Amino acid sequence: MKRISYLNLALISVLISSCNGDDAALPDNTVNLSATELGLEDTESSKEFTVNIDRSSTTATTVVFDVSTSDLTYDTDFTTTPAISNNQLSVVIPAGETSATVVVTKQEDALFDGDETLTFTFKSVSTGIVQGSKLSLALSFSAIVSEGEELTLNGGEGGSSAVNSVFVDFSNNEQTSVARKSWNLGFYSGDDFAVILNNTTSSTAMKVDNLSVSDIISSTDSATYAAQIALNYTDKFAYLDDLNGDLSETVIKEGNVYVVNLGESQTPLYKVKVTEKDADTYTLQYAKSNEAVVTTIEVAKDTSYNFVYASFAEGKVVSVEPAKAKWDIEWTKNISSASTGTSSIPYSISDFVLINSRAGTTVATVTISSEVTYENFALANLSTVEFSSDMNHIGSTWRSTNPATGVKTDRFYVIQDSAGNAYKLRFLKMGVADDGTRGYPQIEYALLK
Repeated sequence: MKRISYLNLALISVLISSCNGDDAALPDNTVNLSATELGLEDTESSKEFTVNIDRSSTTATTVVFDVSTSDLTYDTDFTTTPAISNNQLSVVIPAGETSATVVVTKQEDALFDGDETLTFTFKSVSTGIVQGSKLSLALSFSAIVSEGEELTLNGGEGGSSAVNSVFVDFSNNEQTSVARKSWNLGFYSGDDFAVILNNTTSSTAMKVDNLSVSDIISSTDSATYAAQIALNYTDKFAYLDDLNGDLSETVIKEGNVYVVNLGESQTPLYKVKVTEKDADTYTLQYAKSNEAVVTTIEVAKDTSYNFVYASFAEGKVVSVEPAKAKWDIEWTKNISSASTGTSSIPYSISDFVLINSRAGTTVATVTISSEVTYENFALANLSTVEFSSDMNHIGSTWRSTNPATGVKTDRFYVIQDSAGNAYKLRFLKMGVADDGTRGYPQIEYALLK
């Protein structure tokens, strides 16, 4: 192993502190809706939104909404979960949780003209919770192209190690929060055979010759493998997928057996083998390192999605990212690299933002000046910026963790989605320097016109 200089150790300590710094006392615990306007398209049978509080409570939180309709009849045209009673919807956020989901479902035989609307308006909330600024939501029974919105992303508890990844779809004002540990492998739905590790949990893998998925690995050998492939601020790129998303440079290849570390202290190791059943189907075989029983899952490609995901714990395909036309950016924890003088090292970084480049989303960074501001930037200014398809273009450039955690106010971003809509995006709050809450960053975006 190469020695690391004192200068490099200083750099590493900064990286560690940037991901694990403590924040100051938290502000009031407010309740908000996940959006103020949503659209339920013809091709969709249901629509979800969430009722959120900033931090979990030791007791359940009940939020009540008045419900009004236009050209809609409950039970005849639509239903909701929870159910509407006496034109009111009561939503319970369980103790220890920060959100509850409301589902609006079309009745199977109902017909719609597209001008129907359903409106939820805040009425009351349990004691101890403060009213936020987003307490009314209009749901149109037709597609929308959002004019813009402010969102608080539901990264969940954990601060710098927030438990969720959050996918955001600007045109539909939607965010989708998914537990980072809810999946282990992703299977590419394009023409190529490609399997990805879970970078959000710092998962790693190594090929092991002469190993079968049914072989039992001794505790001694497991410890040796774990030490070899664990990220520890040394050069471990060989055990990681390409950080720029090049699918030809993923670790797991067809037909080989790998030892996989799930990351973030998840144990045990797993033995994994993936083969191509046919052009549209992967065969996944896996077993715990200390067990001989092999689980097999057939994973079918779905071209509506970039990847289809599988969970070892669940033993099945699981829902992770939305359909590829239904998200623009992902806020998450991820793996990045840093120079140590003569080489680079991979490390886990919080508050990392990716763009949906595989679906055609592009991004540009705009530096604020006396002539160019977020407020005055318009559609006519698009020709002045240079768009990038680099999935890591935003990365962590939007925030600072040293000396204090907070957003950078000298820049904003322009996102062009796969449908050609262009939005300007800025980050408002995320830590102690801007009175934000780590794990719940606040963003604002607006359609360029």
